[in-house]
Amino acid sequence: MTRQKKSRKPGPLAPGKKPRDEKTPDKAAKGKRKGKGHQPGQRHSGGKSHSEQQVSEKQDPRKGSRRKIPLVTPQGQNTPSEITPAEELKQLEQDVQLQALVERFEAGEELTVDEQRYLDKKSERYEQLAQQLGIDIEDDLDDEEY
Repeated sequence: MTRQKKSRKPGPLAPGKKPRDEKTPDKAAKGKRKGKGHQPGQRHSGGKSHSEQQVSEKQDPRKGSRRKIPLVTPQGQNTPSEITPAEELKQLEQDVQLQALVERFEAGEELTVDEQRYLDKKSERYEQLAQQLGIDIEDDLDDEEY
């Protein structure tokens, strides 16, 4: 009798297979594992191209306004913060803190380093402005003494 090779096909008495699309509950819950390895085709299509990387490097990472601010005002134009010497002299005369420091200094009290510095700075500026405007401070002091 001739030998018959074994075959993988089940015979007519074997039970039928289940269709492939039906998954067991364990495999359906598990699903495909994500986050493992790189995406396929990463070498050819993934990431930014070289030109896109250069563009992103050139962009300024700082936030905020890009409006240009002039650092120097043109000659002849007065800015709102600029005041005339007469107005500045008037402001110094009306400075309450300066008046209080002068009174304390004339009374012989000791001033702190900051107060003394403030008094010196403002009094020096007062003398400069008076000289610019042609006001003689010594005459004013003589008039007050009599």
